[in-house]
Amino acid sequence: MAISDKRYIIREVQAWMDVQTKHYPILSVMGPRRAGKTELIRKYFPHLPYFDLEKKETLKRVGENPDKFVRENYMDGVIFDEFHYVPELTEILKTVSDELLEEAHQKDQMSLPTRFVLTGSHNYLFDKNIRETMTGRAALIKLLPLTLQESGCKDPFEAMYKGGYPILYVNGQVPQSFFPDYIENYLDREVKNVHGIEDLRTFRRFMEICAYLTGNFFDYETVCRTLDLKKKTVEKWLTILYSSYIIFFAGPYHKSAIAKFANKDKLYFYDTGLAASLMGIKTPERIKMNGDLRGKLFENMIFSEMWKKNFIGGSYLDPAYFWNVKGEGGYEVDMIMEGITNLKAIEIKASDKFDPHWFDNMQKHPDLKAADKFVVYTGPTMDVEGGRTLNFCDLDQLF
Repeated sequence: MAISDKRYIIREVQAWMDVQTKHYPILSVMGPRRAGKTELIRKYFPHLPYFDLEKKETLKRVGENPDKFVRENYMDGVIFDEFHYVPELTEILKTVSDELLEEAHQKDQMSLPTRFVLTGSHNYLFDKNIRETMTGRAALIKLLPLTLQESGCKDPFEAMYKGGYPILYVNGQVPQSFFPDYIENYLDREVKNVHGIEDLRTFRRFMEICAYLTGNFFDYETVCRTLDLKKKTVEKWLTILYSSYIIFFAGPYHKSAIAKFANKDKLYFYDTGLAASLMGIKTPERIKMNGDLRGKLFENMIFSEMWKKNFIGGSYLDPAYFWNVKGEGGYEVDMIMEGITNLKAIEIKASDKFDPHWFDNMQKHPDLKAADKFVVYTGPTMDVEGGRTLNFCDLDQLF
């Protein structure tokens, strides 16, 4: 359990930050609200001045003349939290960083350690201008809710119910109060203020529907009909959830790259606690007693853990897929990972009792005959006939 004291959890991504901050003048830390971005950067850069641009007074002070603000006061470094409120900062810091790099090169220094830190709960990669401005000058860190190792949570039902937002593990807050407040805050600050959506009631219903669809293909027709929305609106709202690190998508595995993009993706939440709250789940016992909810949230937790572990290592390509064989006698393998030399086929089961038939689907397709085969479940890790079982806390063995 990676906890240093009762107030702060040491994040696994800090090892990757140690590498990146030696080579890039700008560090961008992106992730959902309340994932711990501010705590991380203020612990990591205690010497840098800090400005929260969500605060009106600070926004006014910085926004009046951001170029002058930086050049006259903070050429040695500064932290701008929620920087997308002053998007011109990226162009300014690009120019300043280029100037500083040129000075460093004249002194035979090949790189410039990080001086400027930007954080945000909205993925700036969706903004073409910002993306191009930051390319080659900024190290990108994605900070998501806690991994299972970081939280130290060993009970699968508590882990699914509680999720991974750090505040739930350091100050005694409980999911019943945290998540309703989180959702209201997200709707107001992100959905309304950043994206200009006024119909927050319908947007909340949309989030609830997405939670029930976790682990499934997104059914545009049903969602549009249920909420009386046009498909274009639903697509926009999905993009908002995706760009603010609420949901992600896992695609189908195909040898052909063209075939990959021709198929539907499955929807998942980065945090199972948030999904559970949107489903109206108020206790971990309800997850334990309801087989459908247990299966959905356990599969979501494992996929989310794969994405978190992937980002911690600095990779931003999808780490896993699913394998769907259509037609008569069709079947599915829950997860496929591409190893360096071999495929890894993985079934995900919310059970602590091993069933040897769990390996059956992995044996059916000829392309999976030679794959390394795993079952992730809540029972013990062990070698078995046909492959290996992994307790959900031992997922590092898949990497």
